[in-house]
Amino acid sequence: MSCISVENIKQGMVLSEDVRDINNRLLLSKDQKITQKHIRILKIWGVTAIHVMSEGGIETKEEPDINPEVIEIVQDTTKNIFKNIDLDHPAMSEIFRLSVLHRSQNYQSIKVSDDKLIPGKIPVGEHRTDIRKQIEMQKLTLPEIPSIVNELNEVTADPNASANDISKIVVKSPSLTAILLKIANSAFYSFPFKIDNISRAITLIGSKEITGLALGISVMQVFKDIPQEFIDMNSFLKHSLACGIAARILASQRNMSQTEQMFAAGLLHDIGRLIIYKYFPDQAKNLFQIMTNSSQSLYHAENSYLRCRHPEIGKFLFKKWNLPKSLEDCVFYHHRPTNSHYPIEAGIVHIADIVVNGLGIGSSGERFIPLFDDGIWEKLKLIPTIFKSIIDQVTHQLSVFETLLMKEI
Repeated sequence: MSCISVENIKQGMVLSEDVRDINNRLLLSKDQKITQKHIRILKIWGVTAIHVMSEGGIETKEEPDINPEVIEIVQDTTKNIFKNIDLDHPAMSEIFRLSVLHRSQNYQSIKVSDDKLIPGKIPVGEHRTDIRKQIEMQKLTLPEIPSIVNELNEVTADPNASANDISKIVVKSPSLTAILLKIANSAFYSFPFKIDNISRAITLIGSKEITGLALGISVMQVFKDIPQEFIDMNSFLKHSLACGIAARILASQRNMSQTEQMFAAGLLHDIGRLIIYKYFPDQAKNLFQIMTNSSQSLYHAENSYLRCRHPEIGKFLFKKWNLPKSLEDCVFYHHRPTNSHYPIEAGIVHIADIVVNGLGIGSSGERFIPLFDDGIWEKLKLIPTIFKSIIDQVTHQLSVFETLLMKEI
């Protein structure tokens, strides 16, 4: 189902669907005639697109003007990226269609993530590295989690903790305080008034939500020193942020509470790859070579060469850091969510990852989209037509986050 951007709305247009904000609150009802006041409300609450009817009662369609030759080139490239995906599945077919459209509209800025993949053979004498064994035997000194995260986890686990108790912990880190206040005052939430202190932000957004944001931001800061010549951390962060935003929006579509914890899960889903890049750079380069030579996804190449995959490494790290079990589970099962103890949450991250990889927003190093766990789709109770609106919101909110966080993390 197509829609029209808020920037192109005109007074007198009639809504063909209800309009809801990111938390699924009803803003405007179907069949309402748009007024200037409505347009102002939509912009205040960060709505980027709506569905409207034409004068004859037929839904107005807004088709982008794209060179057909560009679309043809992009479609061939995108088919290769989706080669492991069953495009006959309605949800995957719609994600593929929207990915082609997005990549065509951003043809000059999106690159297939193969610029760091060097064709060639694994050096003679190079043996497979059992990363899992090295980690389990503690032959590798993993980074420590910032102490503020442990303090926040402890206080939010206390049902009697107040917003002021959480605020006292957050303000110990001036940089984290500044980031959270920037987010609270951004279009990510679109509050119609300024939030000038953390206590108020916690009251309005929620204690677990603020903790989820703080957790994701603090953990990503641990890995900001990975050499740029090896992995483009800005691109990795962009991919991670987009996944976090998409997971949050998908969670709101299901009326889930505590959507910021889904943001944290999406943001941190590929954290295991950062361990590989930071502590096993030579093996990671060989891993990229295997992916290039065999046309495997990075996810599948990890197991054959490293004897484990990045979700397993992420799980080990989260256990060491004593992070919430639900978050650990989401990260561990984000490629096979039907096996998870929290299948809905892991499934949301799974879909978010597929969407963002399909759109080509940033890169964690993955060249192809791994297999789709089609068993999770029915459990999520979503419909393919939601993806257009979700992608519009992701791209809009990501631009806000990039401005706020790219220099901070």
